[in-house]
Amino acid sequence: MNLVEGITKTKILFFYGTLRDHEVREAVIGDQAKQLNLVDAYLIGYKLYRVKNTNYPLIVREKSSSNKINGLVATGLDKQVIRKLDMFEGKNYSRSEVSVFRNTDNEEIMAEIYMPKKTLQYSEEWTYENWHKYQRKFFFHDDFRKRGVRSPG
Repeated sequence: MNLVEGITKTKILFFYGTLRDHEVREAVIGDQAKQLNLVDAYLIGYKLYRVKNTNYPLIVREKSSSNKINGLVATGLDKQVIRKLDMFEGKNYSRSEVSVFRNTDNEEIMAEIYMPKKTLQYSEEWTYENWHKYQRKFFFHDDFRKRGVRSPG
């Protein structure tokens, strides 16, 4: 395999929500989670909200916002891992390309995020820190499914 073929077979994703948590990543993709290269990064111009009646977020583009969302840039994702992540994100989300910035040097990186496909109802703003402290256990109990997170309805 030449270098170009190797590049086209892997994706770069930005994890802004529950996939920031190592236990969620391991539950979704198994042992391959340990092989991912993860770098702290951020995204500008978006906000996170809690999907109504769930314990997970959705992301909303707010062009005029200077809001910064922290997350992880993940590399080393092959087709099998992407398939598992797509299945986990479920029918309401699809991948979309965005610019993110590495924390260490602010270098811009093109990555994909999971954007809601349709208008999902949402409630309060969502933060990873609050989710990890207060909602994580409910997420695993109520919402987590390898074949797609529970739909909000």
